[in-house]
Amino acid sequence: MNTAVERLRNLVADVTTFEEEWEDKFRTELPSYDPNRQDFPVDPDEEESYYTLCADRAAKARDQLHRVTIGIEAVARELTDTVAEADQPG
Repeated sequence: MNTAVERLRNLVADVTTFEEEWEDKFRTELPSYDPNRQDFPVDPDEEESYYTLCADRAAKARDQLHRVTIGIEAVARELTDTVAEADQPG
């Protein structure tokens, strides 16, 4: 069970790291980037670059979602098997 919990924590950490890395990438590549800006997060001259980065991020996020989903499903199967084994008489 501890192994399953650790694997789930690692999956959460991967998602958190992904978000932090992309936030850093936006800030590095788009000097005017401000996610808290009232109107649009970048100046007009950086809009095209912003949309390109958003598309790249979306593709990477889909890949990550797939990997995380597979990881969660694997942990769920292991936990289900562990519970089933514990419920066996004997």
